[in-house]
This record gives sequence, structure tokens and C-alpha cells, in this order.
Amino acid sequence: MILSEVLKIKLSDILAEDNWDDELDNFADDNHNTIIRSQHEWNAGVASLEKLLSLMIEKNENKLIQGIVISSPTPMIKDVKLVSQLETVVFSSFHEEKMALMPCDFKNKIQPISRLSFIDVSLDINDILNKEQFCLVLTSKFTCLILKSINKNHNSKFQFSFTPEIIKKVWLLLKERMIISQNYHTEYLDKLVNKFISINPNYKIITEFTRYLLKELEKIKLVEINQIPRQSQSISLKKTPLPPYPEFELLQALTHEIRTPLTTIKTTTKLLLKRAKLTPDIVKSLELIEQECIEQINRMELIFRAAELESKPIKQEQVKLISTSLEEILNQTIPTWKKQAQRRNIILDIIIPHKLPQIVSDPAILTQILGGLMEKFIRNLPSGGNFQVLILPAGNQLKLQFLSESNFNNDHVKCLGKLLLFQPETGSLSLSYDVTKNIFHALGGKLTMKQTQDKGEILTIFLPLGNSKNCINQAI
Repeated sequence: MILSEVLKIKLSDILAEDNWDDELDNFADDNHNTIIRSQHEWNAGVASLEKLLSLMIEKNENKLIQGIVISSPTPMIKDVKLVSQLETVVFSSFHEEKMALMPCDFKNKIQPISRLSFIDVSLDINDILNKEQFCLVLTSKFTCLILKSINKNHNSKFQFSFTPEIIKKVWLLLKERMIISQNYHTEYLDKLVNKFISINPNYKIITEFTRYLLKELEKIKLVEINQIPRQSQSISLKKTPLPPYPEFELLQALTHEIRTPLTTIKTTTKLLLKRAKLTPDIVKSLELIEQECIEQINRMELIFRAAELESKPIKQEQVKLISTSLEEILNQTIPTWKKQAQRRNIILDIIIPHKLPQIVSDPAILTQILGGLMEKFIRNLPSGGNFQVLILPAGNQLKLQFLSESNFNNDHVKCLGKLLLFQPETGSLSLSYDVTKNIFHALGGKLTMKQTQDKGEILTIFLPLGNSKNCINQAI
């Protein structure tokens, strides 16, 4: 690979190649919010890693190296006793004027460690890694990468990974940078890294990291609340308009609290699936656990997204409608729908034209809302029931019909605020009809629903046709 190509490869590219999507919730729409949020998550991630290392690293007087910490653009671990047991590597821009200092212990009168106390790797000024912030930890108990980067939507996001295969790829990419910069520590570090790089972490370690992460984020939130000026706390409620959905903040908190442990379970399941000597029954069970986690995570994302769209003033919120391939969305989602139906013994029949035209929509929101509707129907059908999805052209629109042979029993459904419906019989949550209708309206489409005695429930969606020359932005 030529030099210019190497310098264009980001660590986030590696996570994308491996379909690694385990990141904390990041639903904020504007760039300013995502920057603040991801920075909080990064700070919490660094603090959590340090706590985890404090548990795993033996603090003694010998000079045996118990692990490696590779970070950019500065050293991340502050505990001097920990640092003395770890080899520290810092990747920073060759033209960086600020000197990265190692931590110091003023209580024990330990002087600041000089720049020579860690291995410094200079990055080329054109290297795209200069735009990423990362910390890679390798020990005899676990390996972990935390990363703060900019995604394809130009939003800042925080991610983490404990997967050995990803850690290996990350190290190889960093080693290439060392070779390019002709760093004489490359061979030494390569031998040292090979001692730790194939470690499969115990699931308890991942769980502990996630627990620390949540606690650190709660601390940050409390600090922000305490820093609010007193004047703002004395505003009269009579003069302050209440949001249309008071449960919005509760949903925001619940979404985060539920999604994070589910992500941990999914991460652990992935690690277990990659281990050898698993029986077919165990593999099947692990795949089922992973799929259930994914479905629950998707449901919480949809609920939060709907709450966010409904709670913001019209002028502040925009849904970006672009030329979208419904065929691609269906190719990605239909296998999941079939698995859901199969698990609940539902007969699913999907009728699609040979070639689907382009539509105008927001692909991310459309994927979420269609998945939510499909799950709602499948959960409400009795075992052995029939469900049909029919897609047909309708003038300048595309018509999607969901046909269920049984009626949705509204008598047994409870409203949780204005956003959610709860069905005690199945324990399922779903968006209310009005909120779902508003989302499709925001997508430039239309939603209708009717119930008949002979055909059951029929839900019809109309989506506008479009092409690359017909992309629009529509405010809600």
C-alpha cells in the first residue's frame, strides 16, 4: 500500500469494516450537541478504563511491564502508580507545539515525568489520524479500544470495542504509521503487543467497564446540573411553556439506561460466537440472544427518535429527505423480519415488484419506523397467524400495505402519555398511531389504518417517488 493510502485510513474505518456499531446513544441532531455529548462520553470512557486498569494491574515495585497504553494526541492515564507498570505510547502530530506531559504525584512529591518517559510517535501532518482521539489498552486480562471520531454525517461520536480481531487490525494500522515515521521502537513494541493482543476478555470485565461508564456519565450530568445559574432555577413555570410531551426526559434517560447494558450483552455474545468448539445448540442460543438485543436496542432508538421529533418546535427540527432506495432498505431488513416471524411461528408473506423505483425519504428514520411497525404486528399476532406485506406503485407514490388477519385489540392497550402504547398481554411497547402518522408526514408520506371484521387490520403507507434530481428538505 502506498503512503498516501495508508494516511487516509482511520480507526473508525476498521470498526465500520467489522460492522461494529456498539456506541453509546447519540440522538442529537445538531453538530454542537454531538460534540458536547461525545466529549462527555470520551471523558467517561477514559475514567472507566483507568478504573478497570486499577483492578487488573498489580501495583508493585518491580519494573515488569504489565500492559501497554497507546493513545492520541496525549497520554490518557493519570495514575502515576499505574503508569509505572505500563508502557505508554503517544501518537501526536509532528508539528504539535504543545508538549504532552506525563502525570505527576504531588502528594508523594514525584516530579512530572519528562517527554522522554514515554514512546512518542510522530504523525504526518496529512495523516487523517490527527482528526481522531483514541486510547488502546492491552493487558494480560483484556484489550480495549475507545475512540472519538467524526462519522459520515459529520457528527462527533464515541465508540468502544473489546473484540480481539478489531484490536489486531487497529494495532497493524498503528504499526504502519510507526514504520512510515521510521520510529526505532517499532520492533520492540510489536513484540510486546504480541504478548497481549489475542486476549479474549471475560464478560465480567466488559460488564464492569459499562457499569463504570454509566456512573461516570451520571457524575458529569450532575456537575452540569449544579453549574446551572440560580437565576434560571427561579423562572416561573407560569411563564415557561411546558413541552408537549412531559415524558420526553424520562424516555431519554430510560433509552440510555436500557440500551447500554443491552449493548454490553450483544458485545459479549459476539465474543462468545467467535470462540472455537461451540456446539450448534449453543451457537443458535447465542445468535438468538444477539438478535433479541438488537431488536430491543432498535425499539428504544425508535421511541427516543419519535419523542425527539415530536417535542421540538417546528422551526428547529428538520428531516432531511433525499433520494432513497427502498429496495436496499428492504434487502437489509426483510431477513430480520423473517427471523422475528419464525421465532413466533407467524406465516409472513412479502410481495414486492421485481424492480422498485426510488423514493424521497430519510432512509435512517424510514428503516426504524418500518421495523417498529413490523415488530408491532408480529408481536400482536397469535402463533400460527398470517401476516402480509404488499408493495405496489400508486401514481406518483409507492404504496406499502401491512395486512394482518387479526384485529388489534384496543381494549387491552394502555396509553403511556401521548407517545406510547403498552399491551399487558405481550409486554410490548409501541408508538401511538398519531405519533407514527406524524413521522410519516415528516417523511413526505401518509399513513392510514383501518380495521375490518373479515380482513383484520390494514395499515397503508404512501411514500413519494423521487430520483437523484428530486431531493428536498422538508420541515416537520
